[in-house]
Amino acid sequence: MRKERTMRRMLWQSTVLGVLIALVAACAAAPGGGAALQFIATPPAAIELETDATPVPADWMMAAPEPNPERGGTVRTAWGMSPTHFDLHQGGGCAGCAMMYNGLVMWNLADGYRSIVPALATDWSISDDRTVYTFHLREGVTFHDGAPFSAEDVVATFERIINPPSNISISGIREQLALLESVNAVDDRTVEFNLSAPTPYFLEVLAGDGMIIYSAATLEENDSDLRGVTVPPGTGPFRFVEYIQGEKLVLEANPDYWNPELPYVDGIELLHVAAWADRGTAVLTGQADFSFNVSVDTWLEGQNRPELVAAQAPCLNSHMVAINNSQPPFDDPLVRRAIHLAVDRQAIIDAFTPVWEPAFVSRWLPHASPFSTPMEEILTMPGYRPDKTEDIETARALLAEAGYPDGFETTFTAWTEAASSEVAVPAFAELLRTSLNIRGTIDVIERARTSDVLSSGEFSLFKSDTYASPILDPYPLWNIYLRTGASQNWSQYSNPDFDALLDELATEIDPEQRRALVNQGLDMLDENPPFFLIGFCAHSPLAHQSVKGIAFEQRAWSKWDRFETVWLDR
Repeated sequence: MRKERTMRRMLWQSTVLGVLIALVAACAAAPGGGAALQFIATPPAAIELETDATPVPADWMMAAPEPNPERGGTVRTAWGMSPTHFDLHQGGGCAGCAMMYNGLVMWNLADGYRSIVPALATDWSISDDRTVYTFHLREGVTFHDGAPFSAEDVVATFERIINPPSNISISGIREQLALLESVNAVDDRTVEFNLSAPTPYFLEVLAGDGMIIYSAATLEENDSDLRGVTVPPGTGPFRFVEYIQGEKLVLEANPDYWNPELPYVDGIELLHVAAWADRGTAVLTGQADFSFNVSVDTWLEGQNRPELVAAQAPCLNSHMVAINNSQPPFDDPLVRRAIHLAVDRQAIIDAFTPVWEPAFVSRWLPHASPFSTPMEEILTMPGYRPDKTEDIETARALLAEAGYPDGFETTFTAWTEAASSEVAVPAFAELLRTSLNIRGTIDVIERARTSDVLSSGEFSLFKSDTYASPILDPYPLWNIYLRTGASQNWSQYSNPDFDALLDELATEIDPEQRRALVNQGLDMLDENPPFFLIGFCAHSPLAHQSVKGIAFEQRAWSKWDRFETVWLDR
């Protein structure tokens, strides 16, 4: 790791905002600049999900959305990954590793993640009280080491999550399954999941990237801790070949895969390319066949190339500024609400988009969520509306009521990357200064230290991306980041009324009542904000026309995990 660099810059003058305004104006005036702003205009509409029953026949198999896919070849993708280990339940940063494994269910790659379909389970049923989920398991499945897959592996995998031993760190995935009490093997091909209460989003959680099944034997051999194993055997469409740290992960087609249709390609190379611009350049120059997210400038260039496909998909992760609720003056909800009202979110987005990625003004939920507030409604609301005149007046009154009529001094924390330290954070800081006379310095840290700094509480205002939804339903997002004492409640937010609402939301199955609770929660967060949400982002996939099977243009949201339906039209 490079030695941390700390920079401190005084923000007593207004020059930074002037530079940022000039930057945005230049981007808009330059060739293609207008396209950059059009590119981020409006997110697609939210999607609706039906997950109560198996949506496809029991003999259904995942396949590419196009007819007559061709076989053969190796796909190279520019991928921002450098895993620290290969235990997906314990993190490790290896989203691309998911294709070596399967879960019981998965998001449908062929329809752009608009339905949940079978994987290691062929079908499922739900009890009348919605507390027992019964899954029938696929026959003839083997792990990459030749061991047969059975209900024992499912039970062992989820037992480790429900009752994690002391030698592993699994709190994030455990919190997503907080209402799961037990998993029982009815027989070798049937498992029952028993919940403590109805959980309307349970299948969404099971379809998540990390809910893959490990071999019971592998878990037992390694005392439940797979961080030291390279690579635990899976059941997925691709097998491990090699991993070169900081360079690439190489996978090959699994000839014994249980889905006879997949995979189409012989292998995959996931090239480690950390920077957005470098990923885009890799696609533009033919070093990579595609990337799930590239820089705006390379995306715009690709849009003008007939041999390339440039798409856009909204993210389930966001740009936000963590506010340390345990530290005066930010322990006062009046101060946090003043910031929520006064700062122009769109101005920050316009500033960092040319050098970072597109984002949308958002109200506590990703726009793809069926519970999200429509954009046209958001833009009429205090704090979010474009005209800040009334909002700033109200915010100044709140700050005066809190005892800070003349503002105060604070510290901002940014990453070393220029998009953060030289654009996004200075823009946020300058908007705070001009609207509320909140002034301060900027500390710059290595991005790798984000979790350490957030968990230590050694920050005041920290521009980060650590508010990311694992699924479309609001409950896991809010439960992980906003419940009092939650593992990723980095802002140390504590709102007993909101906690009580979460308790209701966790088990409410009536759709209208559930929507009413979510709307109530959104109002609570507007009134007593935990942090400053800039907005949920969009990813910018770029691919050669020869890359098929991924349905970039159809994607309801962006996910960096599976693409086993890929094929090459060459």
